[in-house]
Amino acid sequence: MTVALRAEAVSKWFKLERSRPSTLKESMIRYLSGRHSTDGILWALQDVSFSIEKGSTLGIIGHNGAGKSTLLRLLCGLGRPSAGCIHKTGQISGLLELGSGFHPEMTGRENIMTAGILNGLTRRQVLGLQDEIISFAELEEFVDLPLRTYSTGMYLRLSFSTAIHFDPDILMIDEVLAVGDSRFQQRCIDRLNAFRRMGKTLVLVSHSTDQIRSLCDEVMVLEQGRLITQADPERAIHCYDDVMRERTARRSGLISKCGAQLGSAMTRGNRLGTLEARIDSVEMVDDQGRSTDTLQSGSSITMRLGYRLVQPLSDLILLLGIYSETNVKCFETVVPSATEAFGSLGEKGYFRCHLPALPLLPGRYYIVVGLYPPDWSYVYDYHWQTHVLYVESSLGPSPHVSGVICMHPTWSSVSKEEWGRGFAIEGSGFGENI
Repeated sequence: MTVALRAEAVSKWFKLERSRPSTLKESMIRYLSGRHSTDGILWALQDVSFSIEKGSTLGIIGHNGAGKSTLLRLLCGLGRPSAGCIHKTGQISGLLELGSGFHPEMTGRENIMTAGILNGLTRRQVLGLQDEIISFAELEEFVDLPLRTYSTGMYLRLSFSTAIHFDPDILMIDEVLAVGDSRFQQRCIDRLNAFRRMGKTLVLVSHSTDQIRSLCDEVMVLEQGRLITQADPERAIHCYDDVMRERTARRSGLISKCGAQLGSAMTRGNRLGTLEARIDSVEMVDDQGRSTDTLQSGSSITMRLGYRLVQPLSDLILLLGIYSETNVKCFETVVPSATEAFGSLGEKGYFRCHLPALPLLPGRYYIVVGLYPPDWSYVYDYHWQTHVLYVESSLGPSPHVSGVICMHPTWSSVSKEEWGRGFAIEGSGFGENI
């Protein structure tokens, strides 16, 4: 296979100065007098080597500050490595941040033209793609307005649509798929899958392990600027989870001796975290207002989480999920900012999550809850398979049905004539085998 991108011992550092001179004269005096020493060097990347084959998709994961965005900027040519070298084949396009490269005073249409020319396209080529870009971004009514009037979602749609329609050989995406509604996110993912089927190369940075699993062939894990591993998605995500536990253990050891115990792997009934913020109680309430651990399939449920802050925190992330006994994620919801959702947090309080219906197959499930700092860099408190929920069905088990959703299918046979009379589906594409 042809290598599309290769990094050889790439490092990037930044000098940290004690005080930055404000004028050219001050800079020259400091230099000539020898008073231009620095406090040290900030290493963003250290000796990172890897290669990506043409037509493959590489994911990059790591906590905030691990070096992911710095690496992508270097791969796109926005800066040079302090050491090492990067070899690339073909045209590269990147979505490194929301609306990057766009001018807020220019219209959407003008920004499309400018971006196309900067990517090496002619004016005629950009005009030929313009309508398709606008249509995919769903901005027909707004494309002639200045970008400063756009919402965050509109910025995302224009950024993604512009980058993907310019048909690069290598596309870099840094977290932008985390913005926007779920419908457009799915359209982006569908388009990326089509991009991959064309034999193009994709590099994706994402905090979503579901996206990493579904889109990537290989995944790199970065930690403090170093490459920890490059492996298949499952092994890489497992490695990342281990790194998260180690970071949490180090922080827990620094701030207190009473942090939750951390093992090398999560086992049933485990709890981990620094406990700077903690979940003290998890209560499940049925539609009659009764505390319970047993629910009829399809009924509503409310989960009440009692929390406590050991010290004041400006914000935190709240996670709640439901997993089957075989570790299948049935449902998960994340509140990315508790203060935005609920206001300032008191020392003690409750979070409540109401699900109008929970149509799970009968069985045993686990409520998983977690609290994290805003950058996901470690864990405040995480309960894994500690809180059991039993789901029952008054109709009994459905034979020959598997999965997690409770459905009671009804089968029947129907002739082609009956189908035509009952539904009259014209041009449905069904052949003579009906």
